[in-house]
Amino acid sequence: MNINEKLIFSFEQQANDERKLKSRYKKILRGLINISGLYRNLNDNTYWEPEDIVDVELTEETTSGYRSYQHARIVGDTSRRLYMKQPETEIRGVDHYYVWQTTGCCEDDYSGWMLFPLKNGRYFKVNYSC
Repeated sequence: MNINEKLIFSFEQQANDERKLKSRYKKILRGLINISGLYRNLNDNTYWEPEDIVDVELTEETTSGYRSYQHARIVGDTSRRLYMKQPETEIRGVDHYYVWQTTGCCEDDYSGWMLFPLKNGRYFKVNYSC
């Protein structure tokens, strides 16, 4: 197998692994969120991967320049990231999400994590980039 064949195989394997992970989370999320709306919205706008189901705690702390937004942290997360609440209008049954985001060097690319609320009070954590 030459280097190009190895790279193609590696990319195909990675894509297959990502499909399996997303499919596994579809089963976990059934009944807890509008799965088809969530997946459609994420697929249309970003490259993303499911990461975890987490608990969040609201905090009085705020990100500089965003004092009017509600903020939260993931319970037990040692990174202590401060997630900012955003309204959500495109996914039926989901009225908000929390986001922690960085901007790339060209300032037109973004990456980070989004937390989508579930009906059981927990949040679906997604790693994304666009």
